[in-house]
Amino acid sequence: MSEKGPSLPKQLLAKPAVQMLLFVITVIYVISPVDAIPDVPLIGWLDDAAVVLAQLASFVVYLKEKRRQYTEKKQQQSEGN
Repeated sequence: MSEKGPSLPKQLLAKPAVQMLLFVITVIYVISPVDAIPDVPLIGWLDDAAVVLAQLASFVVYLKEKRRQYTEKKQQQSEGN
């Protein structure tokens, strides 16, 4: 992370509304009959797995950012006391 703070994608991914939207889009894509690769056993499920893994990675970024914010807040509070 640079001195300027988190990058724009990380800032966007750190918002709960964006995480919820990405989750809904992921669920719709996975259960939708329209896929980038037709749902043929194994091969067709790869795109669904990729979308789910991308969503999980996004959620991990979200959790890391929230944890960082929480830790900074706790450190500031302990320094203030």
